[in-house]
Amino acid sequence: MLTICCLIGLLCMLPSSLLAQNLPVIKAEVDTPVLQELMGGCSLACAFPWETKCLTPGRLPYPVYTLKDDDATTAWIDSRPEGSIGTKLLFEFPKKIIKELRETPFYGFDIANGYIKSDSLWKSYSRVRKVRMSYNGRPLYVITFADSKRWQKVSFDDIRIDSNEMTPERVSEKGQD
Repeated sequence: MLTICCLIGLLCMLPSSLLAQNLPVIKAEVDTPVLQELMGGCSLACAFPWETKCLTPGRLPYPVYTLKDDDATTAWIDSRPEGSIGTKLLFEFPKKIIKELRETPFYGFDIANGYIKSDSLWKSYSRVRKVRMSYNGRPLYVITFADSKRWQKVSFDDIRIDSNEMTPERVSEKGQD
């Protein structure tokens, strides 16, 4: 399975009331422990780079490097006193390679949820409980996460990257050419 370490991308953290839009709900599967010595490896990032930005209400967008640094001791933390509700984490594919990605499947990601450097830091900071995953502003899924220091695996129907749009498709339902 294609995995993207620490990908929260294409996700929008919203209050629960705004998430109820009759979207399919995916529950992340709690997996193996997050160990620094096992960080890295190859994922979608091996194929091409992407940019990660934080879109926080009332602030200019800023880059977030800790979401894809392959370091279990770092974390992205929203420094606003009111927390991260309403914050969007945006993962942008470079426009110049979108044509090359045509029909590339994206069907899941793994996430280390929280500041897992130590038990005290993990308890001191909040974790993501529920997110809405969108593409080009179109909501696709609601994803729920466990309150766990382990990797959490999120799997969904194939999303095919297209130069104009990315849409979920079930491979089994695709017609043969």
